[in-house]
Amino acid sequence: MEEGSEVVVRYNKKNHPIMVRRVPKTLVVKSGGAEIARTDKAYLLEESGHKPVYYFPITDVRSDVLKPTDTVSICPYKGRAHYYSLRTGGKEIKDAVWQYSEPTDDFTAISNYVAFYDNSIDAIEEVEQS
Repeated sequence: MEEGSEVVVRYNKKNHPIMVRRVPKTLVVKSGGAEIARTDKAYLLEESGHKPVYYFPITDVRSDVLKPTDTVSICPYKGRAHYYSLRTGGKEIKDAVWQYSEPTDDFTAISNYVAFYDNSIDAIEEVEQS
């Protein structure tokens, strides 16, 4: 992540650092050969022991590709996550996308954002801002 990008969340409780930063670029998500999300409002979440993850405003993801599932998980740091199947390229990948729709108080900034499992998408690309 670029130096100087705005920190939205700086968390370090129980010796478990997590940082959420604004991404100062436009990002595009491609899956099934199609563009399924485009935003200039992405966040990058960096968490101890995990690889960095991009979060996209759910309003910047094509609504026709997300199908809610009954899957729920709980992170002791970030809160309760709900999942979506991803429907692209003529196939459906169950629980490919998650959202902390019931975040802890420290992570309300990402409550209306979703993240994609790497193996469910083709790529996340930086694009020139128009």
